[in-house]
Amino acid sequence: MRDLPLDMLAQLRHGAPSEPKLGHAESAAQLFYARLKGADWHVTPDAEPLALCFCMLVLRLKPTLHPRSLAAIINASADHGFDRMALVNTMAALGYRYDRVRLMLTDLDIRVLPALIVGRDGQALVYYRDGDDIALFDGATRQLVDPTQYRQEVEVYLFSRLNPDDLATSQTRREATQQAWFLSLFSRFWPHLRSVVLMGISLNLLALLVPALILAVYAFVIDSGQIAPLQYLAAGAALLLGFEFTLRRLRSRVLTWMMARLDYLVGVSSYDKLLGLSAEALNTAGVSSQIARIKTFEAVRDFLCGPLILSAIELPVTVLALVALFWIGGTLAVPILVAIIVLVAITLIARRGIAVRIRQSAVEGSKMQQFILDTFTRLESIRLDGLAGIWMDRFLHLSGREQFAMLRMSRLAATAEILAHLTVGLATLGLLFIGTKQIWAGELAAGALIAAMMLQLRALAPLHAIVGMLPRIEQLRNAIEQIDRLMDMSEEIDLNDHEEVNAAALNGQIRIRNVSLRYGPKVPAVLSGFSIDIAEGEVIGITGGNGSGKSTLLKLPLGLSTPQLGAVQLGGFDIRQFNAAELRERVAYFPQTVDLFSGTLADNLRIAMPIARNADLEAALEEAGALNQLRSLPDGLQTVVDPARLSASQPLLRERIGLARALLRPAQVLLIDERPAMALLAGLDRDIERVLKQSRGHKTTLFVSSRTDFLRLADRVIAMTGDGRAQVGPLDKIMRTA
Repeated sequence: MRDLPLDMLAQLRHGAPSEPKLGHAESAAQLFYARLKGADWHVTPDAEPLALCFCMLVLRLKPTLHPRSLAAIINASADHGFDRMALVNTMAALGYRYDRVRLMLTDLDIRVLPALIVGRDGQALVYYRDGDDIALFDGATRQLVDPTQYRQEVEVYLFSRLNPDDLATSQTRREATQQAWFLSLFSRFWPHLRSVVLMGISLNLLALLVPALILAVYAFVIDSGQIAPLQYLAAGAALLLGFEFTLRRLRSRVLTWMMARLDYLVGVSSYDKLLGLSAEALNTAGVSSQIARIKTFEAVRDFLCGPLILSAIELPVTVLALVALFWIGGTLAVPILVAIIVLVAITLIARRGIAVRIRQSAVEGSKMQQFILDTFTRLESIRLDGLAGIWMDRFLHLSGREQFAMLRMSRLAATAEILAHLTVGLATLGLLFIGTKQIWAGELAAGALIAAMMLQLRALAPLHAIVGMLPRIEQLRNAIEQIDRLMDMSEEIDLNDHEEVNAAALNGQIRIRNVSLRYGPKVPAVLSGFSIDIAEGEVIGITGGNGSGKSTLLKLPLGLSTPQLGAVQLGGFDIRQFNAAELRERVAYFPQTVDLFSGTLADNLRIAMPIARNADLEAALEEAGALNQLRSLPDGLQTVVDPARLSASQPLLRERIGLARALLRPAQVLLIDERPAMALLAGLDRDIERVLKQSRGHKTTLFVSSRTDFLRLADRVIAMTGDGRAQVGPLDKIMRTA
């Protein structure tokens, strides 16, 4: 910008037309905003100018962004309203960081545009480049305005693309620094931690002034018999207490903020990581393991909020107290030094045994948690099959093993705690013994002995507390290791990557080439050298016995089943070339088990298509055969769904909601997994039959079924044999060769 001619620079900065007109960019922003509003984006009238400026800003930064991607982010935080903080958070979810400055518009470098401008009265505008011109869009009037009329300082929000490799926790940075994930994250808080340590050192120095104050009282008041110095000493003590209170309060606030921030960052990162893991990685771990991954940070939170970190920060006082003891009485420090050595030895010896017992306790606790989850999941079957007695015996066995493991760990920790108490007690007796001898010898004053006793408590308290918290220290170490292992796992997708997949590439043609897949080295192959070409608009039926691999084959175009050999192509492209999240948004899937979520019926449907209007939802429900059931609901699409109650009372409606989700998604490929017999008998069979007939020639459809009437609707049938092979052809041909 510095190399531009002055007249051109002035034109770029100030040259707005005398009569600004609404251009293509502004019209696109208004259409974009209307599309989001139609998808049930609730924006108050006061927030509409900011929301419109947000749409303009997004289109200037990322013109190819589909409204569907943005609606999915907005709907996740719809309950919090839309303000500047919501705007910043949404931009962060899109992968943009922000900087906020106050300056004159004439001082703003055009190379950093577009920017959100907030005037003194809260007026929201967008300042951006439009070709060779500079434009300023007013969200309130929905018109372009003259930038030269803003001659006062304004608040400017500048947004820039966040490079994931620049983050301290990125794989690239961690490979360069050789740091684990949690340590890399924690390094962001080094400035705050340094402040906490400095405050801790200051508190320790203040703590050493208390024994000095006692010595002064004995020397200048008691021994001299003068009362006058007492008032000055009392004032000094009050000042000392005031400083200590202020420092402790400030330290507590910093630690609380660090805990809250770390809690948020670790929780969000762990959840984001779990969502990004492959289906195989998630399926191999039990539900209890997934819960344990989310709850792992509780041990770290306890460390930051509990006395453990305070004990760690106060460790330097041990050295300072020893120096002070040597200065007061020389040999008075000997029993304290011996006690410190013994406490360190107890810590090192007990830590190893406690670490082993904590791991054993964690294993038994995980088994117990999995058993409890299985119990509640299969409670009805346990009762119907008369297994209550057997189940109770298993509970007693697992509970006993868990409690015994915890008992062994607690017993060892208690032994270490008792030895630490004994060590501190003996050190106190040793100090009293040496101090008393020195008093009788006239080498030490009584006040000095009292001060030495206080220093002894200060010196041994941190180490004594650490011995008592050895189990928590090991839990903290295990928690951090588990977090690091989770964050080091390879992701299937990058949820922060919102680049759009070329929709034209996914035209519905499916090609499976020499696919071989097995779920374990000792498990028979589900597919072995399987190949098939499926034309666009073709209807394919999949049948076979239980466990023959029907659902596995169906999920291949989704990338949920990853073959060891071979390739799956969609639209002529290998599906591994596409972002997995975008791939699954382009493929409609009616799963075998329909999961509903707490929220309204509209919310449950918009999971498949966040940008869908209410009319689109009703059309999908009508195509799925659920429109009459919708009209019978008290609040229609806004009826709040209770997943458990709806699944029990209206299983057919649940199935039709799942079908409507699949139909709502604008996809060229439709996958329908095998349906429960009860739902088919209740009328779902007619809905699926209608969908299969309507899809032929327009949408590539794969469905799983054992019913002959359904399979006759297919152009071809894939019959899974259960030994990794399959027969492909018309139904009549397969039935003749069966």
